[in-house]
Amino acid sequence: MHLTRRLVIVMLIIMGLIAVFQRKLMYPAARAEALPVAGFPWLAQFFEQRHDVRLKAADGVQLGAWHLQRGARPASRLILLFHGNSGHRAGRTLWYEVAASVGCDVLAIDYRGYGDSEGGPTEKGLILDSVAAWEHATDTLKFRPEQILIAGESLGGGVAVQLAAKLCRRQQTPAGLVLLATFDSMLHAAVHNFPWLPVRRFLLDRYHSDQHIADVTCPLLQFHGDQDTIVPLKLGRRLNELAPAASSDGRPKVFRVFPVKFLINIHD
Repeated sequence: MHLTRRLVIVMLIIMGLIAVFQRKLMYPAARAEALPVAGFPWLAQFFEQRHDVRLKAADGVQLGAWHLQRGARPASRLILLFHGNSGHRAGRTLWYEVAASVGCDVLAIDYRGYGDSEGGPTEKGLILDSVAAWEHATDTLKFRPEQILIAGESLGGGVAVQLAAKLCRRQQTPAGLVLLATFDSMLHAAVHNFPWLPVRRFLLDRYHSDQHIADVTCPLLQFHGDQDTIVPLKLGRRLNELAPAASSDGRPKVFRVFPVKFLINIHD
């Protein structure tokens, strides 16, 4: 009886610690004092012009970003990139290579608390960061909404879905939404990864893409690995099922499954 009681106490302590420090677990950010684009010369093989950018979110938080330009003049398309829940913008080599290969410029930001950005990450904060990135792309870089592709990987997909839905509701429809290994909600992903915890009771940041995807009226392209153990395929499928069958201009949604565990190390 005493042993059982001790085990229960230990479990309660563990659950309490996870509840208190959940954002440390959800956002294992890589920090850097500075991330000048000049410090990453390998980018020159993909982009002729590379610029450091500082953005300010609506709540005043300063964010670090890169504007990567394929040629001497702006491309006809810009990819607004929202990365996964760890690392920072310097670790997205394959994203940059893919963007350059299809002739797109890139605006890659680090969320608050990541890289050389200020603050600490929360769902509300990351959505503010995404809006700041969009406003920089349209107001400063002068791209029109129909020229901008919003791309999100893993956690970044949760950010991208909310941004795309917000813009579509405002009739500022982007060129498209590209998602890699994205969940229908962080709640379901957390239940999958921590089935022994009562995450439904204490999870703070839930990223309910399933409550926003129906408002995404731009073209939708999703990719997922069928062996993904972090964000299982069924969560990506459910998100796709909840999306409109076609965009407002008549293009059907696309869902592609690959026989791999992770796509371009997106959960790293």
